Amino acid sequence: MLPTMKNGPLLLLAVLQAGCLAESEPDEVAVKCGPRDLTPECCLKQNPGQWERCTGSTEMAAAAKRAPSLGMKAVAAGTAATVAVMIPQIGSAERRGAELAADLRSKIEKAIAQCTRKADQKINDYHFKGKSPSAELCNQVKVGDRTTWAAYLGLFKHEQAWPCLREALNKLISPARYRLRPRFQFNRKSGKWVFMEEDWVSQIVTEQGWKGLAGTIEPDIIILDEKGIIVRVYDLKFPCPETSPANWTRYTEGDWRYDTQGEVYYRILNVTPQLVSPRWGVEQIELE
Repeated sequence: MLPTMKNGPLLLLAVLQAGCLAESEPDEVAVKCGPRDLTPECCLKQNPGQWERCTGSTEMAAAAKRAPSLGMKAVAAGTAATVAVMIPQIGSAERRGAELAADLRSKIEKAIAQCTRKADQKINDYHFKGKSPSAELCNQVKVGDRTTWAAYLGLFKHEQAWPCLREALNKLISPARYRLRPRFQFNRKSGKWVFMEEDWVSQIVTEQGWKGLAGTIEPDIIILDEKGIIVRVYDLKFPCPETSPANWTRYTEGDWRYDTQGEVYYRILNVTPQLVSPRWGVEQIELE
């Protein structure tokens, strides 16, 4: 059970974002909701109306009953990211993106790392009064039969980071030159991976459910050059306990079995992805 929530935004965050699937289990996510879709819809589609089961809190369940339309309104507001003119393009040997200037890249990565640390600290302060969870607690099941504290906290920390990231990046580059949580799908007709616009994603979910997004990828952050070509890819990780190294999650089923997220991102996006964690900052973990 979560402690009583006196902070309105945190309560809303909890109601909206505490899903039942864990980021650390991509095989399960791919089968049921598409890679890394950690949303309440994912859990509630499988367990209609069971807010307490999907969030682990009676208060969240009560809040949902008091304002059943609140979730959809907030989701709409939260996903209404800054309109970007450019459609993200995947570079190739014939069409390479223009790398960021060293000083700009440094500022961007510093901002991303700072937002990651702030999100980590904010959620730890809320749940543990400033302390970090122990390894024992991280491995304990928090929600349902499988979702551990590690996965539960990782979800909250990701959601806590988005507003900070958007504000920080807007100060450094045009909103058109980055995307948060962009999704890509393989187009069988063209034989290429393509960016999925939000309305496209929504249509698939409406018609097929989250399972319709199986086989897509969704890195946390991409940075584009002035022509819209992807030149940087970042993925946030919140190790639990915090002393653990940040690593790429390895898939255990499907077409990417035995591959890591990093390897998949690299092959598809043609950019070496960077991991970002609160303790270690921005890292380039060697890909196998």
